[in-house]
Amino acid sequence: MVNAVASLLVRRLVGLGQGLISGWRRFWRPDLVLWLLILAVLLLPLMMLSAVSSATVAQMKLQADEISTLASGIRAYYADNVIARLQAADGKAVYSENYRNVHGGIPIPATLSIELGALFDNAHSDGRISYNFVSEYPFAKRVSHPLDSFERDAIKAFSSDPQRKVFTQLNGHGLGPSSYRMATPVLMRQACVTCHNAHPDSPKRDWKVGDVRGIQEVTVRGIKVNGFGSLGLLVGYVGFLGLTSVAATSVFRNQTRQLAKVNQKLMDANRKDSVMAAELVDQIRELSIFGHVVDNATFGIAIADMRKPDAPLIYVNDAFTGITGYTRELAIGYNCRFLNGPDTDPAELEKLRRAIKEGKPYSGELVNYRVDGGRFWNRLTIYPVYGANQERPEYPEFYVGNQVDISLLKQQSAPLNDALIPLQSDFQAAKLALDQARRFSEGMRRYLDTATAVVPEFEAFLIAEQEAHRLLDVAITDLGEVLLRSGTEP
Repeated sequence: MVNAVASLLVRRLVGLGQGLISGWRRFWRPDLVLWLLILAVLLLPLMMLSAVSSATVAQMKLQADEISTLASGIRAYYADNVIARLQAADGKAVYSENYRNVHGGIPIPATLSIELGALFDNAHSDGRISYNFVSEYPFAKRVSHPLDSFERDAIKAFSSDPQRKVFTQLNGHGLGPSSYRMATPVLMRQACVTCHNAHPDSPKRDWKVGDVRGIQEVTVRGIKVNGFGSLGLLVGYVGFLGLTSVAATSVFRNQTRQLAKVNQKLMDANRKDSVMAAELVDQIRELSIFGHVVDNATFGIAIADMRKPDAPLIYVNDAFTGITGYTRELAIGYNCRFLNGPDTDPAELEKLRRAIKEGKPYSGELVNYRVDGGRFWNRLTIYPVYGANQERPEYPEFYVGNQVDISLLKQQSAPLNDALIPLQSDFQAAKLALDQARRFSEGMRRYLDTATAVVPEFEAFLIAEQEAHRLLDVAITDLGEVLLRSGTEP
């Protein structure tokens, strides 16, 4: 019976496990697993209460039925084999092991024990409890079963130790087949000694009071509980709860690991953001300072974006608007060629365009025009700024231009130019005469180098003349540079 129940329980657990495995993917979602676990925990007390209540009721019914059956059997045995036989013999009793064949016979204690054992056995239809009275010295005409090792050991133990009261043995445990055997000694009393020593069928006639006549043995096998099916369901439910707990633990452990990783990433990102924020604050402070410097510079500053079509201006400072008259709204978004006009030197513009095309800096002076059409001399300097252009890293992304109005300098140099113009012919004649004198002096030097004798005074004169030529040459060269800067060709 226990094997069948255990087999049924195993099949239920296997089926439950297969169902859980097949539906694992469906229940892997953390929220579903959590709700399933909560529901299972809430239902566990109800399941336990139901299973224990069912098993308890079934056990009480079984025990009540067994006690009732045993009591009825003993009552009937006593009425049939004691009272009825005494009544039939007019109160004259004869005690005998074969009492049924003797008029007025009643069972002797040993026979009573044996037959009461049969009543015990009949009270338990499933053979769960059995009762035996066995001895090494059965009566000659009585059928007895051979003693097993437990029974022989029990009789031997009681015979060697008169104070011993019980001898037990437990076979098996758990859900499998099991049994508990308990033996107690049957000791000879005075009445028993007198009867057995005088009985013609007694196998032993030297009995003494206290001798071990045999043993009274009770065997209890695995308890049958009709409500065990509910207990099996409870065990299956607990297994299901365990699997759900394992799944929930796995899910939430995985979630915890993921949250820890996300939290670590957030902490790392927060640290990086803090560092970047501090750097950004420093950069903003620096940019603010640079912006203030640029905005308030005394010379014009303009920035052109070379990445956009026609390289429009994206920034001009206050000095630029003051020099040109163009406001930021009129200048930003347009190419700075709007400053050119009729008197702008095309050759200088070509130099400017070539420098930009080659990505090089440029510095020069050219005529530009204000927003009202007025002319001004612009000393222009531009230089490239390279960025992170991946397609053409050698090409600048921006050009920064500096503008200085030199019109006043040009005006101040005009009177000097007018005074130097009449001297141009004399300057040319002086330069030519100086060249001829220099050549004559060099010829004389070569002649003196080959001459055998040179007058010392003549040598000193020649050296002084050459020094004068050198000083006059420096003066003429400096005057030529002045004429060039003033715009007059020497």
